[in-house]
Amino acid sequence: MPYDTDERLKSYLDTNQMHREQMCLAVVAIDQRFSDVRHRHPRGGPDGARDIEAMFNGVQRVFGAVGFVNQAADSEEHKKRAMKKFSEDLREALKQEPRPEVFVFLTNVNLTIGEKEGLVQEAKEKGLAHAEVFDRERIRIALDSADGFSIRFQYLDIPLSEAEQATFFARWGDDIQGVIADGFGEVRRVLNRILFLQEAELPLAGLTVVFQLDKEYDGDQIGHFRAFAFVHLKAPSQGLISFVFGSTDNSARLNATNVEGLRIGKSGITHSMCGGQWEMRVSENEPQVGEPDTGGGGETEYAYQRTATFTSVGRNSVKSIGIQFSQDTFIRLIPLSRLLDLDESMFLFYLNRSLAEKVSSVQIYANEYKLKEIRRDGFRIENEFRGKRGVSLVFTSEELADAWVTLGPLNESFFHIRFSDQTPKRSLSAEEVTGPSQ
Repeated sequence: MPYDTDERLKSYLDTNQMHREQMCLAVVAIDQRFSDVRHRHPRGGPDGARDIEAMFNGVQRVFGAVGFVNQAADSEEHKKRAMKKFSEDLREALKQEPRPEVFVFLTNVNLTIGEKEGLVQEAKEKGLAHAEVFDRERIRIALDSADGFSIRFQYLDIPLSEAEQATFFARWGDDIQGVIADGFGEVRRVLNRILFLQEAELPLAGLTVVFQLDKEYDGDQIGHFRAFAFVHLKAPSQGLISFVFGSTDNSARLNATNVEGLRIGKSGITHSMCGGQWEMRVSENEPQVGEPDTGGGGETEYAYQRTATFTSVGRNSVKSIGIQFSQDTFIRLIPLSRLLDLDESMFLFYLNRSLAEKVSSVQIYANEYKLKEIRRDGFRIENEFRGKRGVSLVFTSEELADAWVTLGPLNESFFHIRFSDQTPKRSLSAEEVTGPSQ
């Protein structure tokens, strides 16, 4: 096999200068002292006596030249021609700006140790810090190593023996598998992002927040509960700038105007549930609201209006509590906000303390996408309730003894959804319509 490699280096690429240069670049690249190895002109052309550019030991600029001869025979004539090419390319390389600090020369002519040392000394006398000569024997050794088998096969068409295949895959098998897996994974990630950005232009049919609990509880263990989400958009969308939505117990609460009205129903998640959504809208022609209104102190000229409600039966066991904001209708008579309008939006969650302490994660979904998941180590329970107290639901003093708390991020004022940071995951795959059965 070494004989085959040596013979092909002499003449196999006589008519293909481009492949000569590409093979030599690959040989330099497998030497770990060289990095950022690249062609000066991959397809040929004037190159200022430098076929290859690289960095040596990460800091020194390298120019490399290729000086192959046809039908190399290691004669005195061929040696003189190779050494003359070294001197000419070195001289031209030193005229370039910026100047190289290292010069590398590759040839398919075998040179003696003395001849190579003479060329290196010539380069150092011209002010270079380092020079190397890759003659045919040195190139052959590189190509007949595990790192060079693939280069040899690609450019010299020499197949791997069984022993070489075993050596090659022992050396590179895991890396090759990793490259294949990473390549397919990257393609999948790009396609998923393209699909999401396309579907993000669709109307925001609904936004769902799911509070996953640390275990499954009996309804009586949950009892009275309050779970609400506050969302503030980066910019008004179809007039919508902020909204609050959520769920609680006792369906009589929706119509109650005072505590007495709550007695029609019963407190506790086992009996019944209800909830609603409240929207703040601004005129598209007016300046947008600069800061989210959290109801903490100052007043705003805008107010939340209740836009939807729901009631449902109670639950005897509870593993999670979901709340939903919806702006879709059976027939869309007006334009709706888009899924994309949630980009850069701000979120907070408001719960009663006993429920908040049972939450293990918060998951946010919109349309068919999972936008975000916040695990227990990603949020903190704040005693201060920063919610919009204008939500028109009545609670008894006994219920409020289980105080409002805020689920907030660890190091920021609000949770954020940023589509530039993450691509939401599609939770449902669209089925293709099949053709007629045969």
